[in-house]
Amino acid sequence: MVVIWIIIFVVVLLLIYAGIGFYAALTLTKVGDHPQYEQDPGSFGLEFSTVSFPSRGDQLKIAAWYIPHPKAAKAFILVHGRNASKQNAISGELPRLAAELHAAGLAVLMIDLRAHGDSEGKRYTFGAHERRDVLGGVDFLLKQGFGAGQIGVLGISLGGAAVIGAAAGEPAIGAVVVESSFADIDMLIEPKWKAESGLPMFFVPGVFFMWQLLMGIDLKGVKPMEELARVPPRPVLIMHSWSDETVDVQHAYALKNAVPEAELVVFNNCEHAELFRDAPEAYLAALGPFLQEQWVG
Repeated sequence: MVVIWIIIFVVVLLLIYAGIGFYAALTLTKVGDHPQYEQDPGSFGLEFSTVSFPSRGDQLKIAAWYIPHPKAAKAFILVHGRNASKQNAISGELPRLAAELHAAGLAVLMIDLRAHGDSEGKRYTFGAHERRDVLGGVDFLLKQGFGAGQIGVLGISLGGAAVIGAAAGEPAIGAVVVESSFADIDMLIEPKWKAESGLPMFFVPGVFFMWQLLMGIDLKGVKPMEELARVPPRPVLIMHSWSDETVDVQHAYALKNAVPEAELVVFNNCEHAELFRDAPEAYLAALGPFLQEQWVG
């Protein structure tokens, strides 16, 4: 009889553990609210189109703004971070950044990652599936006539993981810029686990298991620094802030260590994913020469 009660007790504990892990897995991948802003490319005198295309592989409808350029030989894809969108990223300054790239002679595609903005989807996956959204953007630009190597990508935070994953396996991407991005999911989650989830550390394996069960992917394998190592000899620019409290600057150094030839620029007194808002001149001083000297030519 005692053995039966022990078995029942263990089963109940396992069910509770699994239930909490299931709830946390759903909660921690839910897209949150974001302040809304009004600017779009038209705010800067640019003609643009609202377009959509399927994500590569799973065919989700990805919403985007396309800003053509009559003289552009190359194009850039801009990818926002978690809980943002093509309109609301960088405190609404992403369209302004697009305008700067357009002024430099590039066509620009601004996408909404799955589950964000006007795109389909319900949850985010730390870049594991978001790379498909970026690759859908690559396919769109290839159809516009841009060839292999003529498409660059810039990803912010979650978008950084997405563009790294996309570039690692897609040679059509000719240059990679990442900002405020993480290098390894363990390095990202474990230091902030209790603050983000409110749960003890021993729930981490259960939540990862539930993520695999729900999404069909092993998020433990999300290691952008390992994928970034497959990008060279294509040029890579890494930008981060010393004062980033969401993704510690050690992630930028881990990415740099994975690709020693990458260019690393570290900013002072900038919030997470707000480098262009907080230091626009320094941002453009880093991005512009990188593109001209290493990619645009």
